[in-house]
Amino acid sequence: MTTKSMSDFETKVHAALADRGFSQSVIEATVVVARILMSLHSKKGEEWLNCDVVDGYVKSQEVRYQGNAICRSWFLNRKKAVERILQIYHTNTVVGDHHRRMSDLSECFQQVLLRVLSNEEWSPKLRRHQYNHAVIFFRWLQESRNYKTLKVVDENAVREHLVECAARMVGYSLDNRRRALKKLFAFLSEEGTVSESMSKLFLFKIPIEKKVKYFMPQDEIAAVLNAIDRNTVRGKRDYAVILLAAVTGLRRIDIVEMILDSLDWRNGEIRIAQEKTGKALALPLTADVGEAIHEYICSSRPHSESDKVFLSTRTPFGAMHIGTLNKILKRYCVAAGLKTIWGSHSLRRGLATSMVTAGVPVTTVAQTLGHSSIDSTKQYISLDRRHLKECALDFSGIEIGGAAQ
Repeated sequence: MTTKSMSDFETKVHAALADRGFSQSVIEATVVVARILMSLHSKKGEEWLNCDVVDGYVKSQEVRYQGNAICRSWFLNRKKAVERILQIYHTNTVVGDHHRRMSDLSECFQQVLLRVLSNEEWSPKLRRHQYNHAVIFFRWLQESRNYKTLKVVDENAVREHLVECAARMVGYSLDNRRRALKKLFAFLSEEGTVSESMSKLFLFKIPIEKKVKYFMPQDEIAAVLNAIDRNTVRGKRDYAVILLAAVTGLRRIDIVEMILDSLDWRNGEIRIAQEKTGKALALPLTADVGEAIHEYICSSRPHSESDKVFLSTRTPFGAMHIGTLNKILKRYCVAAGLKTIWGSHSLRRGLATSMVTAGVPVTTVAQTLGHSSIDSTKQYISLDRRHLKECALDFSGIEIGGAAQ
């Protein structure tokens, strides 16, 4: 029997996640969102789950993200929590396996999803991205249009889905759906599953408000590093991790996944395959970073079968979790008495901004950050106020018009 009433839903969410073996941090974060949704339903007098209330909450979180009120990871975690809650409401459990996620779809849709997941021309991350959007689209086709095959899908059906998405999505989320469907239909057209790619249908642009992404100032980075007790096992690890992030600008996933063989001590280099792009990246292993990592490995790194450089400080001493770096930085921001609690990506932005401000060519900055395109690097130019002032024109010799003479 599935859960229907939203009353006491918090307990049911906790029990379902615990039964599936989710970590305590995930359970607590999801329960918090469940409480919020219960409160929103109660204020509107809704006893049963109302999709408009849920969509309204997700949209409000995206608006907060667009307005810099919350960071991207916070927003994505809230969205993921909502997805888990909806699964628990409808099925009394939560699943993560993609084969089980597609089990309620028609045989035709399931076969397409399997081909998407096995498309070797796409990176693993892109396959998962396309799969997630395709599942949502196919489920909409099946539930809203009663379609169980792609042969009957036309432009009107796709357009209707996009209009429905536009009613509950904004900015990046809506644009991600548009681009994902465009790529999906190009893939389906190329393999002959559909007669045309409908490329013209996806030419419309979605206005996205560009945010100024702030960076952690150098003096605050120094304050954080000084706040770390390097005489402890945890302190040695935390110091090495934060210094590595600040000096190299590596993404946190690349720091977490870095293996011992990535450190070329002889040539003074760090060599990795980036998790986000899959492309190789080589960066200098500076003396200060090398010394901090060496001290951690030799005197504080636990004995473990894991080949990861940075390990958890708790048994069984496995690889450090991707969320740990943010927690570490937050802890020392508080210890240093900083007014702003920075996220780990602010260190990456800090390096990029300091390089741009110092006059380093954008192409070099892009190579250092491992960007596939300099378009991803251009955002840091907007923070270089000193050089932007040189581009501004003064008002000397310009008469003010429009006033009565």
